[in-house]
Amino acid sequence: MSPADRRAGEILVVSREEVAGLLTPAACLERCLETFGWVGDGSVVQTNPVNLYVHDRSQPEPPFGHGVVQAFPAMIRPLERAVVKWLGSYRQNPRRNLPAISAIDLVTDTETGMPLALIDGTSVTNLRTGGHAGVGAKYLARPDSEVVAIIGCGNEGRTHLAMMRELFPLSRVIAFDIAPEQVERFATEVEASMGLPVEAASSVEAAAAEADIVCAVTTAPQPVLFSSWTRPGTHVCAATGFRDVDKACAREFDKWVVGWYGRDLEWIEGPEVGKIGGLQAGDLSRADIYADIATEIMPGVKPGRESAAERTIMTHMGMPALDCAVASLVYDLALQAGAGTWISVF
Repeated sequence: MSPADRRAGEILVVSREEVAGLLTPAACLERCLETFGWVGDGSVVQTNPVNLYVHDRSQPEPPFGHGVVQAFPAMIRPLERAVVKWLGSYRQNPRRNLPAISAIDLVTDTETGMPLALIDGTSVTNLRTGGHAGVGAKYLARPDSEVVAIIGCGNEGRTHLAMMRELFPLSRVIAFDIAPEQVERFATEVEASMGLPVEAASSVEAAAAEADIVCAVTTAPQPVLFSSWTRPGTHVCAATGFRDVDKACAREFDKWVVGWYGRDLEWIEGPEVGKIGGLQAGDLSRADIYADIATEIMPGVKPGRESAAERTIMTHMGMPALDCAVASLVYDLALQAGAGTWISVF
């Protein structure tokens, strides 16, 4: 069915398998770069995620993790689309054979207000998380970076590596995970799909010691990566902020960069402190941040990496605009490919 033939209330459902077949790392990275530009020039209307905390995070963690259900709404004017992501996160869900993160994205046309598509948001989240890490690395990592350390060999470890491969002349991958079988599976898949050799590290410290870029993508509730373990010139991609990366990196590295102040200050010194990101009130503040990507580094207000010896770190918890932009791209790609399933909801 073409969009012109669709009746009001008919929407396109795009599954996880279809997203994987439609969205390449290169296309996702390009869209993430566009998104930071749109945020920086004021073309985006978004709120910070609406967090429905299922459990009191000041109390001991329940058996399957502190649960949170979140809504990520955003509108991107150049795309004429609005999207809301509905996401559930339970860190220990894999222990009951469920994903730690599950999400769906509802895509809406801003000209008519009509719903257009329902897309698997988990795969979009995994890809755009690697994508915004790639945006940070583009400006902050050494252009000649060859060795990437992946700390945490899950889905986001894979997407982070895929994005770094788009940007840098990679020759080695060093991987660590607390579950050795995860490293084995990761190595087999990466060597088959990307042609990159993967070495299993004995520890996080050993992996970080030889890396040009370190991607910390774990579910650990406390730091597993420390400043003293990285060498001059290293760039760190911290997917969960300072939950699994020691907060000392923010002050001890040459540059700590966030994605967008409007999102990231919420978990650094705002209402999300102590709930998302691992920080407690007073640990860090805006004064510790060198710059943000959207309003300072991309527009050229401040430079990114300035020397080969700098140690840099980017943290970004993800903003609704990224889900909106990438889900919209998936919808367009599905239309072009004739993918997805049309359903009538009203």
